[in-house]
Amino acid sequence: MLRLMKKNAIYFIQYSIGIMTLMTLYWFLVRKELSGAMVLFQGLWLILAVVGALSVNEKIEEKSHAYNFLRILPIKDREIVLSKFALVFLTAAILVAYNYIIYIFFPGPAYLYTIGRVFVLLCAVFAIFLAAISYIIIFRFGHAVFVKFVWAVMIITMVSSILIFEFVILKMNMEITEVTKRLGQLHWLTWIILPLCGLAIYYLLLQTATKAKQASRG
Repeated sequence: MLRLMKKNAIYFIQYSIGIMTLMTLYWFLVRKELSGAMVLFQGLWLILAVVGALSVNEKIEEKSHAYNFLRILPIKDREIVLSKFALVFLTAAILVAYNYIIYIFFPGPAYLYTIGRVFVLLCAVFAIFLAAISYIIIFRFGHAVFVKFVWAVMIITMVSSILIFEFVILKMNMEITEVTKRLGQLHWLTWIILPLCGLAIYYLLLQTATKAKQASRG
């Protein structure tokens, strides 16, 4: 499984480094302080890094007929699927850690730090779920259907996020610090249970993807 992860890791590494470099330069040279827009785009770029790397990797796999080649090797379908799911998870985890660290270097309202950390984590969960569903589609319906799916989802995600931020969040008649205070009052077990629930769902999607991969053998 580790060899399979190494084979596919190059695209995830390139995308992660590219996104982190662009973000770092933009934040330090342009933004210089934490803002709502910064929080929004942190999450969106995280999703783009994970799904973008997956898309490029699968395009190369499709062109090189990699899955057909793997069929003649003594490698189980579960190993192939597990290697891809593990790589997606590690990429998302590294990007979340990076976003949390970069907060240290920017001044800004206290509530944005709380909301930012929650939002980035939610975007990471969305990214790995989207990646998992993408793999299920690839194994079950093929690469062409996957391309249509991921383009539709990414466009809808980008547009809806910006619209919600501009026309809902910024215009809501509410005290944002009160929301932050309530988030801070949540029991610490909440921040353990929620990620565990997310991982449980991710594991179920892994099982579904494995079955789809096995079925693709015909």
